[in-house]
Amino acid sequence: MPYVSYPRPLCSIRKMKELASIWRKPIYLPYLQPKLTDEIIESAEQKLGFRLPNELVELLKIQNGGYIRKTLEESLNEQIYGIGPYFPSLTDVDWAEYKDWVNFELDGLVPFDGDGHWYICLDYRNNKSIPEITYIDTECDYQVKIADSFSDYLSHLTLTVGDELVISTNKGIGEIANQLESILNIKFEEPNNFAHGYDQYRSQLDDSWIWLSPNLVPNGFVRKDEDRYEELVKLSEGKTSRFPEISETSLLISFSEEKTRDFAIEKLRNNQIDIKPLKKIIEKRS
Repeated sequence: MPYVSYPRPLCSIRKMKELASIWRKPIYLPYLQPKLTDEIIESAEQKLGFRLPNELVELLKIQNGGYIRKTLEESLNEQIYGIGPYFPSLTDVDWAEYKDWVNFELDGLVPFDGDGHWYICLDYRNNKSIPEITYIDTECDYQVKIADSFSDYLSHLTLTVGDELVISTNKGIGEIANQLESILNIKFEEPNNFAHGYDQYRSQLDDSWIWLSPNLVPNGFVRKDEDRYEELVKLSEGKTSRFPEISETSLLISFSEEKTRDFAIEKLRNNQIDIKPLKKIIEKRS
């Protein structure tokens, strides 16, 4: 049956905000595809031979691919592919080399996350209109359904935070770093933004590492050694919050060792530093 295009339902403002909160900030720009248009959607659906879920299309209209901060618990899920000419793209489906590896049908699976050994896929094999969501492992010859639909998959995404602590402040990160050095008798290294696209301060306290970072960060980032650096660096302009659930002027601090973490919390609170677990703040505001 030939592909037929027909109108999609409009997404409410509330739903758009919910979808926007899924994406991780700053955006890793090499994984961001060009702005999604109706023409790109129609071309992608014609190539795939399937109609994409409305919720996926609305999500990609907000940001056309990249890393996500809300993920499936206890899984490797960390991104959702966009649609476009750059890697990784939702339309780059080629199962040819895998067909001798597994005993299940691969045609009808459209991956939107994976690393070459495992994939999370839109699964059209049982229903060509409303795909299930299936996890496959091509090395272990394993598959399992993880959601009844893409909408169901989205409903299972959770914001997983570790032991990060929030320092509530209106002061700059440099000034707070100086305060922490004095209070904890430490010395931060020169801040480095290579890993995440925003300055991260690191120091040692006894046998533990301490990391201090901002909540307000560039909208996107690309490393200078990337092939498309000159093109993409312009898209990094502007600021956004990594965690919109807390004040944009807040800072995040984490520790590699629990014992050091507990010691530091007590010392900082005794010196009038307002510090609280990020997890408790988010749970309270949920």
